[in-house]
Amino acid sequence: VVADHIRTLCFAIADGATPSNDGRGYVLRRVLRRAVRYGRQNLGADLGFFSRLVPTLVDLMGETFPELKEHRGRVTAIIKDEEESFSRTLDKGLLKFKELAEAAGPDKVFKGADAHFLYTSMGFPVDLTELMAEELGLTLDRDGFEAKMKEEQKLSEEAHRRKQMGKGGKDMRLVAEQTA
Repeated sequence: VVADHIRTLCFAIADGATPSNDGRGYVLRRVLRRAVRYGRQNLGADLGFFSRLVPTLVDLMGETFPELKEHRGRVTAIIKDEEESFSRTLDKGLLKFKELAEAAGPDKVFKGADAHFLYTSMGFPVDLTELMAEELGLTLDRDGFEAKMKEEQKLSEEAHRRKQMGKGGKDMRLVAEQTA
């Protein structure tokens, strides 16, 4: 898991991609978070272990792929920053996940609302929560998670609409006839 993920990230970042909140950047962020969580939780690795793998990968593959050598510093810095950022919430998130998983009950279903909380509050992508739930023999309520996401999106859209209309709820936009 860790070897495949560090290789994926190093090549992608050397090619110009960066972890972010959307598109391919989001995929990279999820890959990094899965590897960091796996290493910390399952292998007992310490903080910073993942970014310290970059020099080894560059040493092993840098001759064949010179872009790795060329962008070694950038790749290391990006992975280190992402790892540190995620690690700040990982320990708290793992404790919260454990607490929520223990409350799953006899049906062995991890609640969608709980997965939503981990996503919005702890930065745990839903696929990471699902993987962790499966490791404990639980099934994630994906429909419940999606419903919570839609509910949040609806609330966000309503808040945006209210903001556009002004504090009193009155439409404050000026149309051509009002400015003549």
